[in-house]
Amino acid sequence: MYYILLVSYFLLTINGISIDTIEKDLNNSIEKILLINNNLFVGTINSLHRLSSKTLNQNLFSLKLGPQLDHSFCRTCIDPRQIDYHFKTLLLINKHNHLLLCGTLSQGVCQIVDENFNLIINSSLPIVANDPINSTIGLIIQEQNLIYFGVTYKNEGIYRWQIPNISGRSLNLTNFMKILSSNDDETIYRDDLSLRFMPRQQTTFIIQYIHSFYTENYVYFVTNQPNDIDQTNAITKIIRFCRNSSNSIIRSYTEIPLVCLNSDWIIKSAQIIIDNNNQMILIGLFIKRSGSTGTNICSWKVHNDIDKAFQDNYKNCYTMGIGQRGLSFIKPNEACRKVEGWSKGMTTNDNNICPWIISDRLPYPVGGLIPIVGRLFYENSFESSSALQLYPFGSSTLFLQGLTNGTFKLGIFDFALNINWKYSYQLSTQLPILSDILFDNRTASFFLASGSKIHHLSFAGDCASHLSCDECLSSSNNVFCGWCSTTERCSVLNDCPSNNWQQENDQCIHIINVQPLNTSIDQSQWINLTLSKLPQLERNEIYQCIFADKTMSASTQAIKLDYNRLSCPTPSNHFRKENVHIQIGNESKVRLSIVKWPSNTSIATIPEFIFYDCSSYSSCESCRSQQGCQWCSDRCSSICTEKTIKQCPSFNLIDNSNIFIESGKSIDIPLKFYNTIKSSLECRLNETMAEFIDERNICHISKTPELINENDQTIYLSLYENNISIGSSIKMFIYRCDLYDSCDECQSRLTCSWCQGKCITKTDSQCLTNSPCTSLKIKDFSPKKLPLNGETLVTIYLNELITDEILEITLADIPCLNIKSTKRIECQSKRSNSSRLGPIKIHFKNSIILFSKEYIQYCQSSLVSFNPMIVYEFGGQILHITGNNLIIGNQQRVFIGNFQCITIKQTITNVLTCRLPLILSGSYNVTVIIDNKTVLNNGFILKITPQPLVEDINPKISFASGGRLVTVRGMYFTSVQLITVEFSYKKWSAKLKITSNNIISTNNDMKSSFSFRTPGIPSPSNEFSSPPIDVDFFLYFDNTILSSNSTQFHYIPDVLLNVSSKLPILPYTGEELKLQVENLTEAASMADIQLFVGCTECKLRTFTSKGITCQPPTKLITNTPLILHNQPDEVACTLHNSSIGPIRFHIGFREYVIGYLSYIRSPSLSSSRYSVSTIIYLSLASCLLTIALLTLGLCLYIKLRKSREKSSSLSPIKSIEQNDKAFWSTTTSAIAGPYYQVYEQIPSSSSHQNTLTRAPLLFCPYHHHHHHYKQEYSTLSLMQQLESKAPYLTNLSIEHEQLKKLIFTSDNTYNFSNRRQSMELFYDLLGMTPFSEAFIDHLVINDCHDLLKYYGYIFRYNPLNLKSFPLTQEILIVKLVSTFLFQSKNNLYELFYVFDKLINSLIDLIDSGPCDQLLNRSANSISSSTLLSNNIDYNCLELLINYENLISFQLPVLDCDTIDQIKEKIVHHLNSYERTFHEQIDLMIPLSNICSCTNQMPVLKQYSINSTILCRKKSAWNNFSDKVEKNLFMYHLCRENQLINDKYLINENLKANKKRLQKVLNNFYEEILNGLKFFSIWEKQIDDKSQKDLFQKYIQLVSDVIRRLNTLMICRSACPIIQSCLNVIADGLEFIFQTKNKFSSEIELLFEDDRKYFSSFDTNLFKVPSCSLIDSLPSSLDIRSLILDDHTAIECLFKLYQFYELHSEPINQHIGENHVSVLLPVHHLLVQIRQLINSDTMRTTTTII
Repeated sequence: MYYILLVSYFLLTINGISIDTIEKDLNNSIEKILLINNNLFVGTINSLHRLSSKTLNQNLFSLKLGPQLDHSFCRTCIDPRQIDYHFKTLLLINKHNHLLLCGTLSQGVCQIVDENFNLIINSSLPIVANDPINSTIGLIIQEQNLIYFGVTYKNEGIYRWQIPNISGRSLNLTNFMKILSSNDDETIYRDDLSLRFMPRQQTTFIIQYIHSFYTENYVYFVTNQPNDIDQTNAITKIIRFCRNSSNSIIRSYTEIPLVCLNSDWIIKSAQIIIDNNNQMILIGLFIKRSGSTGTNICSWKVHNDIDKAFQDNYKNCYTMGIGQRGLSFIKPNEACRKVEGWSKGMTTNDNNICPWIISDRLPYPVGGLIPIVGRLFYENSFESSSALQLYPFGSSTLFLQGLTNGTFKLGIFDFALNINWKYSYQLSTQLPILSDILFDNRTASFFLASGSKIHHLSFAGDCASHLSCDECLSSSNNVFCGWCSTTERCSVLNDCPSNNWQQENDQCIHIINVQPLNTSIDQSQWINLTLSKLPQLERNEIYQCIFADKTMSASTQAIKLDYNRLSCPTPSNHFRKENVHIQIGNESKVRLSIVKWPSNTSIATIPEFIFYDCSSYSSCESCRSQQGCQWCSDRCSSICTEKTIKQCPSFNLIDNSNIFIESGKSIDIPLKFYNTIKSSLECRLNETMAEFIDERNICHISKTPELINENDQTIYLSLYENNISIGSSIKMFIYRCDLYDSCDECQSRLTCSWCQGKCITKTDSQCLTNSPCTSLKIKDFSPKKLPLNGETLVTIYLNELITDEILEITLADIPCLNIKSTKRIECQSKRSNSSRLGPIKIHFKNSIILFSKEYIQYCQSSLVSFNPMIVYEFGGQILHITGNNLIIGNQQRVFIGNFQCITIKQTITNVLTCRLPLILSGSYNVTVIIDNKTVLNNGFILKITPQPLVEDINPKISFASGGRLVTVRGMYFTSVQLITVEFSYKKWSAKLKITSNNIISTNNDMKSSFSFRTPGIPSPSNEFSSPPIDVDFFLYFDNTILSSNSTQFHYIPDVLLNVSSKLPILPYTGEELKLQVENLTEAASMADIQLFVGCTECKLRTFTSKGITCQPPTKLITNTPLILHNQPDEVACTLHNSSIGPIRFHIGFREYVIGYLSYIRSPSLSSSRYSVSTIIYLSLASCLLTIALLTLGLCLYIKLRKSREKSSSLSPIKSIEQNDKAFWSTTTSAIAGPYYQVYEQIPSSSSHQNTLTRAPLLFCPYHHHHHHYKQEYSTLSLMQQLESKAPYLTNLSIEHEQLKKLIFTSDNTYNFSNRRQSMELFYDLLGMTPFSEAFIDHLVINDCHDLLKYYGYIFRYNPLNLKSFPLTQEILIVKLVSTFLFQSKNNLYELFYVFDKLINSLIDLIDSGPCDQLLNRSANSISSSTLLSNNIDYNCLELLINYENLISFQLPVLDCDTIDQIKEKIVHHLNSYERTFHEQIDLMIPLSNICSCTNQMPVLKQYSINSTILCRKKSAWNNFSDKVEKNLFMYHLCRENQLINDKYLINENLKANKKRLQKVLNNFYEEILNGLKFFSIWEKQIDDKSQKDLFQKYIQLVSDVIRRLNTLMICRSACPIIQSCLNVIADGLEFIFQTKNKFSSEIELLFEDDRKYFSSFDTNLFKVPSCSLIDSLPSSLDIRSLILDDHTAIECLFKLYQFYELHSEPINQHIGENHVSVLLPVHHLLVQIRQLINSDTMRTTTTII
């Protein structure tokens, strides 16, 4: 996008249009401009000017408005000063062209003047902001003759309270500027047409008003402001209130955030336009809130976007009762209230909802949190904007933008949100353009203000320069030009009679073809023109061709060739000689126009016709390069009289080696010539160095150019004859010998010689002959600097191996002893007497000499200082030694006495750094040795002290928020450079740095201490436990040595001040204030506590376990001015600039406002005088009253004590709620604990136990781990569950009714018949052991697995009855479920948690890819039966979900999801907190469009969701229908016949999906192999069998549970995709451990690698963990009731009874053989059962699952 923007900006600036500009400097910053007819009114600081709109000349004396004697605080202050007048508004208010001026003087008054600056009326009330910074917006409603003001509050001046933030004021002269109300006087009423913030918020809640507009029913303001009182960052909002209401603004006031891209952008300027459908559109220019570069422009439809959002917001609050009302800066916040029938009669598109929202039943005003997101149609990260204006012009809309660098941009805006940029202009000021950009459509002129200058840009002159209709409408980029058919001229709209001005070029005449398009200026040539048509000539008219540029024109008569062709000659040669200024360079571009003469009516125009001038070419070659020119008689001409045309003369070098010339030398260059060359030739190098050529054709150059550091630079040799260029220039190269570093390059130049390893000029060479060439070079050497004392090993690196003997090596002319020489030479330096610099020289035996390009240096070293000067003996500290040339040579060693310091890598040339070793206490010399020879010792002494010893750390307890002052005491801390204090708990740690400046020492630096404040610990989470908690504490000395005195700090919960929202106000009496609190001293001391009254500290007097006292100041410090515009506000020292100061309680890092202290003295008390008798009477009355109160108190105490003796169950929480209800205010906890009295006033002279006066008490709970009162909850709220750490299943339900579904997996219902009485008897019969044994034996003999399952279901609560059952899979499930039913919830949580994790991962996998809702297929399924192999295009999105106004979360969805699928994903997320079902919730989705879908099921991408999705339980909504609509859609993602059945593709997709789940499956299978509890129900029955059978039974049972998990799922239990995936996982488990023989090829494909992975598992070692199988067993009567109340159980009993009737004979025989005594009772029971069954009037056949 950035690339596109850059390109468009480039086209904008080069697409030039000829405009007329006028600029006028008014010498003062311009603040407002206004255009009225032909007058331009400009408001600058202190003046109002009237200028001519055409010339910008002043046509009236300026109106002087300031500076004036004034005071910003009040009008009558005694010390006025000269204050400037700043404009806040400049508006046209009526048809008489009267101006409304409002400015900063006199506290912000307004006045009306006429066009001639005559005063009409002046207001006496302060109206607007009285400073130049804060905003004021005025909106005039002409038909009502009133103006709405939006004014930013400024806390300066005693009149500020009179100015509402928003007000509607009269423009009538009889009631000028008074707020409209039912009372027509100067009193300000609450029901006025005004809005005021709450006094406590007015000084701190700052709103900047940017723009305002109105519709038929509403008034709107666009602002930048905080969202509410708890916010600090400014956002953009739109405010609305009813326009035609008689109520106060607050009754209908509402506001909603506006967002353009994101909340980092705030609005700078706004504009309202009307689109083609007569709809209002708000256009907003946004800039970065941070102030960085960038521009965004967004749009909103006022009715469809803004008004609809307001209406939806009201519905949320009034119809649904969602959330809080908000806007706490206007009125204290309160909950929204659902009002039945509130929106009755209201329609979605209702243009006026004022009658519904103004009601005493409704809470008001209402704020909105969900922003209205605008349509972003322009984005540029590289420009900063200051202004935006839109103006209608004809059928177009002009888009005007002003930038902060003074650039003006003009574009055409269409309502498809496109901008076609046409023009840009850079103002000379290069300052921001004022937001008021004016456009005069009559003259196509713009008025811009920037700094102190006003600019007039006119496009009318550019139109007049276009002569023909075709040029005017086709070739011009000027959008203001049109063709006037009456005058046949190109003009602006104002210069043409109405209905005769057009901008369509369909009727224009066009020039189709011109031959030729260029010609020589030397001679006249005929031009043929073909036009689309030729207009008829009037009498005496002819056609003419006019050739013109900006300075002159020439015309020739045209000849008509046929109906649409003309021919005309170019101007003659004589004409050119008289007007030589036509010629510009080698060619001249003119405009060719075809006109009718003498009427001079333009027919058509060619914008560019070219005349070329052959005579301007000075050489033969350049002449012949131009078509139509010839070189003739030593000049270039279009006409040549010579019969033969000769070749152009040329030249070249005789010796090509001469192309290389030496720098700074005199040279001769021999030349040879071709064709005829005359004498007086001149040669030039680079056209600057000119020399003559002698008769031998040699060019003599006296001195060639100098080179600096780059060889073989290019230079050109040119020849001239009589200043006419001859031939082509020759490319040559200039060199300098000493810049060559190789012998080969050196000797390739004629003037260079290789001598002693260097390339020098031969004339300077000391060598008689060239030295032998070699490819050897010195690449590098080390070290670069050497000590003077020598003995430094110098390593010289060559580019190749040495083959010859070295005779000598010198370093800056100092010999170096050769030690080793291969490809790397090593030599030992000799001593030098002084510092020196020079090259390295190597002399070989074969006369080859090498020099280094880089120089080596001998340096003198010295020590200056070191730091620290005191260290501790166990080492590890860093020693820094400063000196001169310390980092030289190969090695620097530091010795502390005889102890070597460990050198650290050096980074600074003159500083050595080393780590100190272990050294005993004492004083030692510091010595530096360089290369074992140079010893530096200036007598410095380093003092070694014993290691720091920590003796005491106190205190070691802190509140959770930290801030506790801790002091560490010990010895020898001053030798430490840096102390690090670390607090650590699990993964959390906090570190504090203590520098040596913060260490306090005494007793010759032995005793030391330092202090710090404890950090706050994180909020409780999975990683961090809630306090009380012990946190590890460590001390590090210099980051390396860990103090052995490590310990733990004990953190306890914070004191929670539960202060009432209405804080008490105490009178100041000069006495002490007391803060009474229990257990405050547990984690705080006096150093941690501060009390402030206003901005002055209340000095602490006492601090005990019962409370603290402090002495308040005698007077308050007055407020300082507030800092606006997003800068930090200073703390208000008083309440609303009064004599009341807030009492602030500081404990550690926390601060609380706990009340106010009033310094207002009561006049009645201070002035009254009482007589002695009056005092005596009052004393006696006080005594009697005291006795009465004591008596009453004693009676109440006795009565209360008796009541407590009768009932000891009253809890402390209840007593507090009953007795202290007036003082208790908490919404955070229902748990009562110790409380403290926030403060009371006590006499300073008496004991602290005797109070004189007491303020209203505030009771606040003090949460401490020793003082919690236990309270049980039957159910947890959502927020409590969010904080709960108990195990919680998010996908499975383990209630008894749900667990029963593991046995009966289908949802068939049973038709209950009148069988209960008979089946009760049969149940008792089955409970008889002899009958039961015989019955079970025959069930087993007949292999009746279903009947065994029925029997197991009936006796699921009697596991002993199931003992004799065979170990089939069906019976194992029954026995397992019966075991589950006896377990506690915690046991079941522990068991099913592993299955819950599996289900959760499976759902996450399926939800991450497309799923077809109708076909029940998923792209991420691991089963081929539910796999969607088709390639579905989709995008991942995140939706913002608001659930019950309790939690908000980002939900990942796909744009191919249906609404039902989104609901399923929301439910899946919510089940992490509380049980939620798909059918229980509904969504409120704010859509900007409605999908009209017929065949395809609508998906998310077909909607435009522009806000937060509200999610609520259905019971919380109103007027919702539960009717289920039939799904008539034919397909969702694809049709069934479009499914891909490619086996290979399916297998690849299955493997890919299973791979994504692989880690989860591995962990799941491993947990199964560890053995699941309660799965050992058969272990004792197969002790005699192999261990392998035990393991197989276990795996089969777990697999069956997996296949039935969907029956336990909270939601999606009927989802075929999940069920099919569970079947695959279960089959895979059995395949891995081979518990059966046959598996599908799909299972083998997916789980072959898993089988190999688990092949090492030894089944013989497997054992299920032992546990109690029965956790709690109900009584037999309870079990009987549970069974017989179950319809399913009755049907199971009836099926078993039918089996008995079929097999009664063998069963009875079995009983008789083993228990003959019970035959008779059995027979009697059976007779009763048969009689009851036969007596049934209706029988119902039931199918059991």
